[in-house]
Amino acid sequence: MTGRVLRVALAGNPNVGKTSLFNVLTGSRHQVGNYSGVTVERREGDLARRFADPQSPAMRLWDLPGIYSLSPISEDEAVALEALVGGSAAERPDVVLLVIDASNLARNLYLALQVLELGLPLVVALNMVDVARRAGLPVHPETLRAELGVPVISTVARTGEGAAEVIAAVREVAARSEPVEPVLVEPGPEDEALREALSVAEREGRSPGHARHLVVARAAESDDPAAGIREAAEQLVTARYRRVDEILKAVDHHSRIRDAAPAMGTSQRIDAVLTHRVWGLIAFVSVMAFIFVSIFSWAEPIMGLIENAFVWLSSSVADALGPGLLTALITDGVIAGVGNVVVFVPQIALLFLFLGLLEDSGYLARAAFLLDRLMARLGLHGRAFIPLLSGYACAIPAILGTRTISGTKDRIVTILMIPFMSCSARLPIYTLVIGALFVSQEPVFSTGIDQGLVLLAMYLLSTVSALAMGFIYKRTILKSPTPPLVLELPPYRLPRVRDTLLVVFDRVKDFLKSAGTVILACTVVLWALLSFPAERTGAGKDGPVQVGESYGGRVAQTFEPVLEPFGQDWRVGVGIIGSFAAREVLVSTLGLVYGMEADDDDPAELREALREQKNPETGKPQHTALSGLALMVFFVYACMCMSTLAVVRRETGGWKWPVFMFVSMTGIAYVMALFVYQGGRALGFG
Repeated sequence: MTGRVLRVALAGNPNVGKTSLFNVLTGSRHQVGNYSGVTVERREGDLARRFADPQSPAMRLWDLPGIYSLSPISEDEAVALEALVGGSAAERPDVVLLVIDASNLARNLYLALQVLELGLPLVVALNMVDVARRAGLPVHPETLRAELGVPVISTVARTGEGAAEVIAAVREVAARSEPVEPVLVEPGPEDEALREALSVAEREGRSPGHARHLVVARAAESDDPAAGIREAAEQLVTARYRRVDEILKAVDHHSRIRDAAPAMGTSQRIDAVLTHRVWGLIAFVSVMAFIFVSIFSWAEPIMGLIENAFVWLSSSVADALGPGLLTALITDGVIAGVGNVVVFVPQIALLFLFLGLLEDSGYLARAAFLLDRLMARLGLHGRAFIPLLSGYACAIPAILGTRTISGTKDRIVTILMIPFMSCSARLPIYTLVIGALFVSQEPVFSTGIDQGLVLLAMYLLSTVSALAMGFIYKRTILKSPTPPLVLELPPYRLPRVRDTLLVVFDRVKDFLKSAGTVILACTVVLWALLSFPAERTGAGKDGPVQVGESYGGRVAQTFEPVLEPFGQDWRVGVGIIGSFAAREVLVSTLGLVYGMEADDDDPAELREALREQKNPETGKPQHTALSGLALMVFFVYACMCMSTLAVVRRETGGWKWPVFMFVSMTGIAYVMALFVYQGGRALGFG
């Protein structure tokens, strides 16, 4: 039995704990969210060792996207359906593990009936039984087993309760040799249109279960609203819900849910404030302000330790190797370049930590509901908020998250909006500029709070800009009606700190991988371009670094007339060019340009170099708060990320939208940076 591998597909509605159970069974650490759309592709994982049985076949689990039915209207639902019924028998799962929410059976049982109609080997995990019990709702797995005709196991995915019993049930179902007969919902006496449509499908060679699926699919494709197939599909949906009501009566769910209202009222009382159209917005802005002020204040001590560590490492390497080209490459190119990016890990980790805690508690779903009013007025799809919020972390998974949006035009609008959101790759740029140029001898509140508020302003600008561009796109090149938002608000829960910390660890690890690959490669290449053919005649504390005659310096100076109108010089131009590979490269590039050598590659030295650089013509500071603000505004709007453009091409099926995105965003970035700098000068700033 060692050569066979059981394929087990985890299916279920969004927000039922499906991915949590997947993590328990596989030992993996995939993200778990309290709203639909987190899982947009099929994830796979092998059964964890603690559940292994030498006498049983190995097991591979598929975590399918959360879906409400097997009638797909969005790409994530199509992925789930294809995994269950598409392809050959060898490509389909051996067992379906359907996860349903014990506290919300009315919503979950419709999908269960559809899976039963397919005639697939099925095990039901009755999850969140702890939530149901606290709410005073009945938990009767035996009754459900009798009604559905398949094994039903009580589970609490958050704690792992029932996981071993689920695996045992899956193995038992997989070991059965007899074929699984579909459990069909029969039409009522009055459902003549449905009977006729099913008869036609079965005469075409369809199995009874697939005939029911075909009725719904044909109704969706029908252009004639008066056609009988539309009536047949409506009758099928009605018949299924009649069967759902029968099951709910059998488990006494309908009558008991009224008694559970007081137990479920805590979330409703909190929502009376957090989803209020006025107090809710105030709370949301306050939470965001706290996060961004904390990013500056709390991360600073750890950043200092990292800076000192890289100073020590660079000095040690320089002492060990002695002077020479190899030493310069390692200290100036590798250590200084990577160090100038790694120093921002504490701030990035804090951002992911706060977002993870808010997500796990259920608050982000409220934020989506709260802002849907605004998005609806702008004509935007309510589901767009969730991938837009994910864009704060990284645009690539956020773009993949748009698969939960059904309309093609609405999805493309959201894809075009996401790069305007300030991702974590922009955070090192913001914090470098703010730390260097937004330092006042007389702060309004305190230096940390003032800098945090400037950072918050950048994130608010990016969010408002994304919404504004979506408003424009929706009424011009991608005009379409606005569909309503259907979003379930989960109950508030205490965040799972361990899971959140593991997610933070994984995301920081991904960031460091990029620092060790793309950023490292770009830094080394840029070091060579800035070091040859001209000899670097000074460095750091010994004097200004002359790199203007190098290959890179000559190219950058050619573009300097384009940069000067918004307050930048050719040195920043080198960073802007390099940042197309990865935005973070701007920081390490500036470290090279300003000559952060072996003994002074401390990122604090880079901030000091930006503050002290003088304009050779005027003798005044080259970089001011105004020019720094213009540079940050440029990066708010510029799509300087080749990975984002690549994933947009894949998701839209061509180069049309990636090219449009890059050209339009670059143009907007330049115009907005020019407006900020020249407008500020006209008002007497800078």
